[in-house]
Amino acid sequence: GDGEAIQIRSLNAISGDTATLGIPNQNAVQLAIADYGQIAGHDVDMGTGLDDLCSNEGGQAAAQTIVADDSVVGVIGTSCSGAGVAASPLISDAGMVMISPSNTSPALTSDLQGNAGTDYHPGYYRIAHNDLFQGQAVADFVYNELGLTTAAAIHDGDPYTQGLAQAFSDAFEGLGGEMVGFTAVNKGDTDMSPVLTEVAAGAPQALYFPIFPPEGNFIA
Repeated sequence: GDGEAIQIRSLNAISGDTATLGIPNQNAVQLAIADYGQIAGHDVDMGTGLDDLCSNEGGQAAAQTIVADDSVVGVIGTSCSGAGVAASPLISDAGMVMISPSNTSPALTSDLQGNAGTDYHPGYYRIAHNDLFQGQAVADFVYNELGLTTAAAIHDGDPYTQGLAQAFSDAFEGLGGEMVGFTAVNKGDTDMSPVLTEVAAGAPQALYFPIFPPEGNFIA
């Protein structure tokens, strides 16, 4: 209506250990709104920034809040793929567009042949790369640049970390390497001795663990 603002929402990880990812995303939304200005004579309003908590539960709860407001037309988010998996179906079913600045799980879009991922929903887009490319790049570096032929991978069960670890594993084996370990930790774990003992039993030359803080810090 005349004088009404176009309503969008920012849904990013703005608290906890992954806030270093989500807060810049949210700030960028605010900067873009200010820089672009009005659209067809309407201001753009992102409302209060919502927190995806970098988790399935956080993405679902925030998405439920967003879809309850039928004036919202679109969402910038999520920061984390795990939150995106939960938020995407709700946002899509409500007829809204969702554009992520940093989700990379192949499940959210497609494989490299364009086949839809298990968690793809119409209306979902992203401007970040697909982890299948990232997994291939890391595998190529480890095998061809470093000359290492055995590796292990650790994930935490999140769609991002599990998908990226699998992408690396598949690409590494495709190059001729051998995966001598593929295992997981739980979010919240602090003692990584058991999982590292398990990994060390395979004597890998390289260890790939695409895991967020703080669990990744404890592994290191």
